This record gives sequence, C-alpha cells and structure tokens, in this order.
Amino acid sequence: MAAIVGAASACAGLKDGRAQPITHDARVLFGPRATMSATPSEDTEASVALLLQRARAAIQAAAPAEALPFAWRAWAQCLPSDDAALRIEVGQVLCLVLYRLGQWSDLLNTAELLLPLLDQPEQVASKVELLRWMTLAGCETARFDLGLRCANQACELAEATGRQTELALAMVALAICLERIGDPWQGLRLMEDALKLAEQAGQTYPMLVILNNLCATCIGTFHFMRDTDGADADAIAVLRRGLVHARAAQALLPQVPGSEFFAVFVESNLAEVLVHLGELDEAEPLLEGALRRVEAQGNRIHGWRARCVVGELLIFQQRPQAACEQLSALYAEMQGAEQRNTLLRLHHALYRAHRALGDSEQALEHLEGYDRLERGRVVAQLKAQSQLFVTRVEAERARLEAQAERQRAAEFEADAQHDQLTGLGNRRHLDRQLPALLAAAQEDGRPVTVALMDLDHFKQVNDRFGHAVGDKVLVHLARMLSENIRGGDVLARMGGEEFLIAFGDTPLGAALEVCERLRSRVARHEWAALAPGLAVTLSIGVAAAPPYALEALFERADQALYRAKSGGRNQVAQA
Repeated sequence: MAAIVGAASACAGLKDGRAQPITHDARVLFGPRATMSATPSEDTEASVALLLQRARAAIQAAAPAEALPFAWRAWAQCLPSDDAALRIEVGQVLCLVLYRLGQWSDLLNTAELLLPLLDQPEQVASKVELLRWMTLAGCETARFDLGLRCANQACELAEATGRQTELALAMVALAICLERIGDPWQGLRLMEDALKLAEQAGQTYPMLVILNNLCATCIGTFHFMRDTDGADADAIAVLRRGLVHARAAQALLPQVPGSEFFAVFVESNLAEVLVHLGELDEAEPLLEGALRRVEAQGNRIHGWRARCVVGELLIFQQRPQAACEQLSALYAEMQGAEQRNTLLRLHHALYRAHRALGDSEQALEHLEGYDRLERGRVVAQLKAQSQLFVTRVEAERARLEAQAERQRAAEFEADAQHDQLTGLGNRRHLDRQLPALLAAAQEDGRPVTVALMDLDHFKQVNDRFGHAVGDKVLVHLARMLSENIRGGDVLARMGGEEFLIAFGDTPLGAALEVCERLRSRVARHEWAALAPGLAVTLSIGVAAAPPYALEALFERADQALYRAKSGGRNQVAQA
C-alpha cells in the first residue's frame, strides 16, 4: 500500500496542467503555455513543421503534457496564415492534446475556431472526431446542451456518409451525454449498439474505446443507484456488467498503438469496479500502475480519478485516516477544476472517510459540498433534458414531414411509371426495369426473352365500337397478360395497343409456349360480352437474349412482330 500512496503523492506534486476558463482572447490564440519554452525570436525561427513533429513525438511517447507547448506554439504561428490545410493539421493536433489532458475549456474554445474549417467532404472523419471530443468536454463542464448538440451532429454526419466506425464512436459520445443527464440505462443500450457496429467493422481501437466507456457508464450507473432503497442488488449487477467490459478492454490494450496512454483509463476503471466489488487485492496493483503512468505522462488531471479510487480503497481497507489525508490533498489540488464528476465522487468519499473517523463536522461539510454539486448538475441535466425533449419533438416532426414528402414523391414516381388506363407499367417503368433485368441475367449467364404484342386491327375496333369499348379491350387484355406472368417478369404497355413482356430466366422455347397460350386465350375470349360482334386477336414477336444488348433485342422482337403481322396476324413469330 505504501507504493500506491507514494505514487499518489508523487502525482500530486506534478506541474499544474489545469485548464483555465477562457474566451477568445490572446490565451486562445497562443495558449497558456505558448511562451513557456521559447522567446519570441525562437518562436519565429521554429517552423510549424518542426513544432508539429515534436508535439507528435510526445503524443506517440504518451506524454501529452510535453506535447502541449509545442502544439500551442504551432497554433499561434499558423493562425494568421491563409493556409487552411495547415490550420486544420495543427488544430487537430492541439485539440487532441487538450482532449488527452482533460483541458476542456481550452478544447472547446480551440475547437470552435477549428470546426468551420472541416466542412469539406474529405474532412468528415476529422469533423466527427472533433464533435465527439466537444461532446465529452461539454459533459465534463456540465454544458449538456452543447454536448447533446455536438453528439447528435456527429451521429447524423457519420450516418449520412455511411462511416460505420465513426458512427459507433459518435454513438458512444451521445450515450455518455445520456448517462450524464440522468438516463444511464439508455446510454448503456446505445453503447451496446455501438459495440456491435465496431465488432462488425473489426477494428480494435473503436472496440477498446467503447468497452472502456461501457465500463465507465456502468460505474456511473452504480453510483447513481447506490444507497437508494431496494436498488443495491441492481447496482451490484450493473457493476458486474462493468467488470466484464473492463476485462475485455484490458485484453485489447496490447493490440492498440499508444496503449500506455489508454491503460490509465482502462486500469483505473477496472480498479474502481474491483474496489466496489470488494476485490481489493486485485485492485491495488492496477491503481499503482495507473498512477505510475500518470506520473510518467505528466497528465495529473486524468490521475485525479485514480487517486480518488485510492482513497476509496483505503476506506474499504478500514484506514479512514490515511484515506482522509490522501483525499484531502486531492481536494485542495482540485479547487476550481472542471472535472465535476470526479469532484462529486471525491466529496462523497471524503464524507465517508470523515464519518468513519467520527468527524461529524467535516463529514457534513463534504456531504453539503456533494449536495451542492449534485443539485447544480441536476439543474443542468433538467435543462438539457428539456432541450432534448424539444429537439426530439422537432426531430420527430421533421421526420414525419420528410416521411410524408418521401411518400408523396414515391407515389408521384409510381404514377409516372404506370399507365393510367390499364395500371401496367409504361415506357418509363420499362426503362427502369429492363436494363437491370438484362444486366443481372448477363452476369449470371441466364436467358431472357422479350415478347412484343400488338392487337390486330385495333383502329377498326375503336372506329366501329367506339373508344370506350376500345379502352375496355385494353383493360381486359392487361388483366390477361398480368395473370400469365411471374413476379420476376416485366410487363408494360408501350403505348396505344402495343404491349411488352420480358420473361426473366426463360429460354426462347418456353417463352414461345407462353405466348402461344396467350394468343389462343385472347382469340377465344368472349369479347362479344363487351359489344355484340366484337372479336379481338393478338400478334406477337419474340426474341431471346443472349446477346443482351437492349436495342438489338428490341429490334429483333420488332422484326418478329412485323413478320407475324405480315404473315396474316393472330400468330406468334420468333426472331
């Protein structure tokens, strides 16, 4: 235990990396560390490329605190430039460093300047990632409305562009928002859906991120439910789900580049789960490892959570005095920090430690501090939930309107592809369906047969019996044709008294048999029921593919139809 306490103390002595709330003034442009390591003349001499190289090397070495001054200086140098690509490149590196250091206000301010530069199609992945970071920053600073807006925008953008991996990670950010505004169960369901997407993509990094956040959300759900009437068993069950996710994330660590950085979060979360499940012996070395990494990386903000778990471990070990000392030092260090969730748990842990010591006054002070933070968070949650409700109502209305518009468009398109009299497809329908039928048949080497049909002497029918009777003939014929085709065939009225059937996967001989039956049925039909003395016959020209050239196939079928007509009508001819 001495090792873990010593690591926590060493971490407490690291250089201050806490972000200060700022607006778009010189600090945003040049950063709080922009002049720490160099004079203005040196800044002038140092190229942006060299600064970026140094920042990236520090990131690669899991030392984001070392990367920060280089990233700030590169940002300060490139901002006056008209080179948008350079500003994007530097801005992404700076935002990554700020994200990894947990400097949320600086991240949001920088991201606000960077985001408008990422509107090009080739920048979609970068924009989704930046929106995801902004979401998490919004949640950590209790700006849940901002977090929800960024998360929804990231999800919509990733979904619209079909980027499965980016969508999965954006869903995780949205799920974190939902957990922070008081709906952890919906957050868990959304993360599990995201995990399925990541598993389908087969990429290790997104799976690690999602599993780690699933564990963190299970921990948050546990704290949300603990000490409530009748919910202890459910809280422990959620914690055990978190244990499964944490172990799965831990198993993926060796497969992910930069695992030293991610190990801090994975092992801290796993240790916290184990502490609350009473597995203290396994938790202790995990916390030691996490704190050593924090010290090596110079990233004490992310070490605060681990140090809070150290205090809880000491409480479970019935060492409340040591817990009070560790947690009180951490509390003094975190004054004014933006990490509200960690502060909440820190107040609760200090309350429990002082209560165990019998120090009622200090216990009450921290319980009141916890209550103040919790009430502030609840107010922010309620505002965000209200905004989310309005957003959902607006989104649902927009969805219904879009659905109605799509339905109207589909109905219009359907009308445009169908003959008003017979209900069959028209030439437009044929132009849509026949090329696809032929292409599929050609790919698989299957036959297709086309039959062109024409009512014999139809003009005489109209002249003798009237157009109303002629229309009824067309409707009756359309019904007969429809009854003699299969689902994969294409039937259309070409115009006037001419019809076409494309028989899919049908050789010439079989199609000729069908066409002969149709011709015979038409000739034998009781047309006199429509008008005394009415008789109707049909001439048919048939051509088969291969070859599959559409125009050639039509021409051959038309030539066959001409032979049927010139040969005396009421017959079937083949090309």
